[in-house]
Amino acid sequence: MERELAALQTQVKSVEETYGIDNLHLTVARGYIAKLLANGRVTRWLASHRQEYLGEFEKIAEIDTLAPLAEQDA
Repeated sequence: MERELAALQTQVKSVEETYGIDNLHLTVARGYIAKLLANGRVTRWLASHRQEYLGEFEKIAEIDTLAPLAEQDA
């Protein structure tokens, strides 16, 4: 049990170390997708050729915060 706890603590530390940069990457990606969707030609092409992508991209672009879902529901 102590080994499992030590392994878990190592994993938590790893996540804590990369959280900031991961959050930055996700924020930039969300902004880029929102900018792409603002382009009518891109949106029309996606609607014609990749509707499933368009729907998912719209969901991503609408995200207000990158907080965990449990915190958003509270």
